[in-house]
Amino acid sequence: MTEENFSAQSYRKHQEKLFDLVRMPDVNEETVQQAIGYMCEVVADMLDVDTVSIWHFADTYASISCQVAYSKEAGMSYPELTVYRADAPVYFDALRTNRVLPFDDVRSHPWVKELYAQYFVEGQRIYSMLDAPIYANNKAKGVICCETFAPRAWTYMEELIVSTLSDFIAILYLRLERQSIEAHVTRLAYTDALTGLMNENAFVEQIDRIREEASQHLGSLIYVKVDKFRSVEDALGLEKSDALVKEVAARLSLVVESSMLARISQSGFMIWTPYGDRIKAYGIADMLCETVTKEPYTVGALDVVLTMSAFIAIEDKTRSTLDLIHATRIAESGNVQRSVVTFYEPEMGEQATAQLTLEMSLRKGIALNEFTLYYQPKIDAKTGRLNGFEGLMRWVHPKKGLIPPLDFIPLAESTGVILALEEQMLVLACRQLKAWHASDRPYRLALNLSARHFLSEGVVEKLSRIVKDMGVCPTYLTFEITESVGMENQQHVIERFVAFRNEGFSISIDDFGTGFSAFVYLKHYPIHEIKIDRQFIQVTENDPTGNVIVQSIIELARGLGLKTVCEGIETDSQRRTLKMLGCDEMQGFHFSRPLPIEELEQWIAEYETT
Repeated sequence: MTEENFSAQSYRKHQEKLFDLVRMPDVNEETVQQAIGYMCEVVADMLDVDTVSIWHFADTYASISCQVAYSKEAGMSYPELTVYRADAPVYFDALRTNRVLPFDDVRSHPWVKELYAQYFVEGQRIYSMLDAPIYANNKAKGVICCETFAPRAWTYMEELIVSTLSDFIAILYLRLERQSIEAHVTRLAYTDALTGLMNENAFVEQIDRIREEASQHLGSLIYVKVDKFRSVEDALGLEKSDALVKEVAARLSLVVESSMLARISQSGFMIWTPYGDRIKAYGIADMLCETVTKEPYTVGALDVVLTMSAFIAIEDKTRSTLDLIHATRIAESGNVQRSVVTFYEPEMGEQATAQLTLEMSLRKGIALNEFTLYYQPKIDAKTGRLNGFEGLMRWVHPKKGLIPPLDFIPLAESTGVILALEEQMLVLACRQLKAWHASDRPYRLALNLSARHFLSEGVVEKLSRIVKDMGVCPTYLTFEITESVGMENQQHVIERFVAFRNEGFSISIDDFGTGFSAFVYLKHYPIHEIKIDRQFIQVTENDPTGNVIVQSIIELARGLGLKTVCEGIETDSQRRTLKMLGCDEMQGFHFSRPLPIEELEQWIAEYETT
C-alpha cells in the first residue's frame, strides 16, 4: 500500500472502531482478547497485509508467545507458538528499543531469517514484515506483527499507522493492568490475606447492608477467639501459628456462611447471626466454640488442643456495626478464663470509659506531680525505738481528693506508667531522707518496687543514679518486692538482687509466707529482710497454729541472718505476742496509719517524747 492508494475515509472508519474498542466499559482478560483479535483483522484491512499477529513477552524477556493471529486466507486462530531470545538475540533487543521494525525481505535479513526457516510452517511464503512493539508503562509488553506474501517496501505512512495501532493496544493493556491493580488493592482492603475471609472493613460494609435490609428484626454479633493464643504462638512460632489460624478459619467456614464471617484479629473471628434472642445467640456461640475445638489440630508431629471463648453483642438499632464490634471487644477485654461465653452489658462500656478516663488522669497526674508519699512508722520490736518508715504511694486528685492505691496501682502497672511513678516517688523519698538526716535523725525508708519495674532492664543503674544525684546514701533505702516476683525466673532474680546489694540497697521480700516455694529458695537469695504477710499476724491472738507459723518463719529468718518485719499490727496483744516470738520490727495501725509528712512530723514528736 502507498500514500497514493491509501484511503483516508477507510482509515477514519477503522479508527472510529478502534476508539470504541479502547473505550469499551468492560475490560477483562476475555474482552481484551476479543478486542486484540478484532484489531488484527482491522490492521490487516487497513495495511492490506496477508497476516497480522500479536505477541507477548515473557516477564524475563527470554521468549515471546503468540496470543492471536489473523490471516486473510484462514481467518482467526490462536496458535501455541513461542519464540526464544536465544535464537534471535539481536531481534529481541531491537523489539525493546525501536518504535517500528520494517523488514523488506525476511529471508535475507540477518535478524530474522533463521526464525522463519525454523519456526513458521508458512515461512517460505512470507516475504516482508513490519513489527511495532507495544509499550505500556514504559515497558515493552509485546509486538504487533504484520506480514505479506509478496515483496513490500514499507512506507513512512504504514510505519506510522502500525505504530499508532500498537498504541491503541497498549491503552487496552494499561486499562487491564490498572483494573487488575485496583482489584488487587480492593482485595487487600477487604480481604484477610492469611485466611481469605472478609476483613473488618468488608465485614462492616456487609453487615451494614444486612442490617438495613432486616431493619425490623434484631440480630447479634459473636466474637470468637482462641484462648491464650499468644502462648501457642510463642511455642510454635509464627509460621506454624499462621497455619493453625488458617485451619481454625477453615473449620469455622464449614458451619458459618462466608458472607457472615470475618477475621479481625490474630486468632479472633467475627460472626453475624440473624438472632437477637440471647438464648439462641448463646447456643450458636457455644456450638461454634465446641465445633472448632472438639478435634485437636495437627501441627507437624504435634497435636494441639485449643479452647475458644465467645463474646456476644445483641443488636441495638441505635448503634452502628462498628459500635457492636467494639462492644464484643469490651466484653472480651480483661477475660482471663477459658471456654467462656460472655454477653456485652452496658455497664462494661461504662467501666471501660471509666478505666480510660482514669488512665488519662493518671498520666496527667504524674506530669502535674499529684502523687505523694504517706509514711507508716516501723518500730523496733524489742526497744520500741522508731527505726524508720515505709513510704506508701498516694494520689491526691485535685477534684476527687485522695484516691486509694488499689484504684490506680494495678492500672499503673498494666499500662507501664508505674516505672515513671515509682521513680518520681524515689525522688520524693530521697528528698525527705535528706531532710531527716540533716536534722540528725538517721531514719531508714522502705519503698515498694513493682514487679514490672524490678524486672525491667537497667532498673538498678537508673535507681542508683537517682539516689546519687539526690545526694543520699543508698544504705538507708530498702526496696520491697512481693514474694511472687522473687520466686519466678530464679537465676535472673538472684542476679538482680546481687546488683541492688552491690549498689548498697537493701531488699525485702514482702507478703512472705504466701508462696510455697519461698522456703526452698530463700537461702539462695541475697536479701536483707522478710516481711511476714499480715494474714498470719491477724490470727496470732486467737489461733495457736498462726503463732507456730510466724515463729517458724522468724526462726528460719534468724538462722539465715535475715531481719523479720511484721506488718498489720492492730492491737497491743499482737504486739506483745510478736515481740515474744522474736520479731525484729513492726508496723501497723496500732502504732500509726500511713500519714502525710505534716501529720507525721507531729506524730514523731509525740511518739519520741512518750
